Amino acid sequence: MNYKTNNFTYNETEVYWKQYQRFFPEELRINENNLPKEEWWYWNNYHIHLDRMPVQDSKIKIILIHGAGGNGRLLAPYARMLQVHGYDVVAPDLPPYGLSYTESLISMDYSDWIKVITEFIEQEFNRDGKPIVLLGASIGGMLAYHVASLCKQVKGLIVTTFVDTSNPKVRDQIAPNKVISRLGKFTLDNFPFVLDSFRISVTKVSRMKLITNNFDLAKLIKNDPRAAGTKIPLRFLRTFLNMKSLIEPEYFDVCPILLIHPEVDPMTPYSLSESFYKRLQCKKSCVILEGAGHFPIEQPGLEQMKVAVLNFLTEIENKLELYED
Repeated sequence: MNYKTNNFTYNETEVYWKQYQRFFPEELRINENNLPKEEWWYWNNYHIHLDRMPVQDSKIKIILIHGAGGNGRLLAPYARMLQVHGYDVVAPDLPPYGLSYTESLISMDYSDWIKVITEFIEQEFNRDGKPIVLLGASIGGMLAYHVASLCKQVKGLIVTTFVDTSNPKVRDQIAPNKVISRLGKFTLDNFPFVLDSFRISVTKVSRMKLITNNFDLAKLIKNDPRAAGTKIPLRFLRTFLNMKSLIEPEYFDVCPILLIHPEVDPMTPYSLSESFYKRLQCKKSCVILEGAGHFPIEQPGLEQMKVAVLNFLTEIENKLELYED
């Protein structure tokens, strides 16, 4: 695997992410004693920053996939939750979020995110042979679904939402209003040669203020230059809104799926994920996280998330052991 170094690191040069820790239970907070191990992976002009929370004896590897306006370090407390219970975890930053970047940002589109994660899974599997479980948060859930559709190494899929942008109702919900959702998409689709290269803050084209039900935390994320404060090219937005499932849910049989959907999620309410979830014919289960918002930090939802995820991972491990026998 081709790794490179970079001058920027969360552990040494970046401090903004530390402000998030007070919103999590003490046992999940990231501090100087449990910092993720940082690495850089270079692939096809993409410089991808990785946060690793390693567990050498873990039988499976969990890849955390953040959504729009997020990054891998933002998810570090959840990675810590998994590491404490014996799981090997890695969280990449998807460019242009976090510390990751590309030398050709203007030409980047949504399919590049799928390619980056797909290639990363192959590289990781070749590295140590550990089966992969994907955990996607927010729009990272649908991204994880697209990736799982391409990767036989994925043995389990955990998502907080299914944001299927091929559905007009979903596009209306995630946009600030229907004018932006409908007229905006029409304009992007018809004038890509003019608009694709422009960059815009994700806060202008989404309901980022609803990313969490905690006002102070939402404000932090919106102002984070490595998270929602980042600008994305309109080409990326256009291709994201036009993305269709690589495998329709009725035919998805790659792996079992766990939907851990926050109960109090005004950004992407359960009704939007429900239609896609019901179409799935694979082994699946759904747990509603009581009292939790889109970015789940509230109890009892946070504890319910931990229990549901650990039970799901145990089932996968048991199934893998049966195959080995």
